[in-house]
Amino acid sequence: MLMRALAAMFFTATLLAATNCASTPTVDERSTRRIIPASDLPTTDLDGRTLPIGKRATVYLFAGPECPISRLYCPEIARISARDEARGISWVMIFSEYDISADVIRTFQREYSLPLPAVVDPTQKFACNLGAQIIPSVVVLDANHNVMYRGRIDDRYKGLGVSYGPPTKRDLADVVDAIADSHPLPYASTTAVGCVLPRCAP
Repeated sequence: MLMRALAAMFFTATLLAATNCASTPTVDERSTRRIIPASDLPTTDLDGRTLPIGKRATVYLFAGPECPISRLYCPEIARISARDEARGISWVMIFSEYDISADVIRTFQREYSLPLPAVVDPTQKFACNLGAQIIPSVVVLDANHNVMYRGRIDDRYKGLGVSYGPPTKRDLADVVDAIADSHPLPYASTTAVGCVLPRCAP
């Protein structure tokens, strides 16, 4: 059992190293903004359809088919997002890998059962505008574009290639539950672990 766990950790670490993964991205001032101008947000998905805006909140999920940690989080994302449409919380997936294509995104969504609106962002424009620096990570905005939460999905990854099994804190789930129930938010921000996005242009 121990050898199997160590082998899995080594395999994950190798994949992460090969896909530019880390937990210490370059800090950009946009990563601390608390209000996002409407002009900085995507408005249509990869098929040209208008993106949904949640009455209570919109979750912008930064995902990537090439990032192993992003793939591993897909079941948790599917579980959380499936509850939210009826609760006034919308989801938008943003794919900010530089060589991403619409076909790759559609295949990824089919394979992982994530039929959420998707945005292609190969120049990292929207990642920079929203202050996202890691894949996977989320930025949650209220209806007035105030940042309610920015950070990780949960705490299962403690560092680069280091996982200690099931999460002890499901940060994103706790945040969207609090929003849906009109409760105080348990967290405003956390540190995501995953694949580092390119540095934002000045």
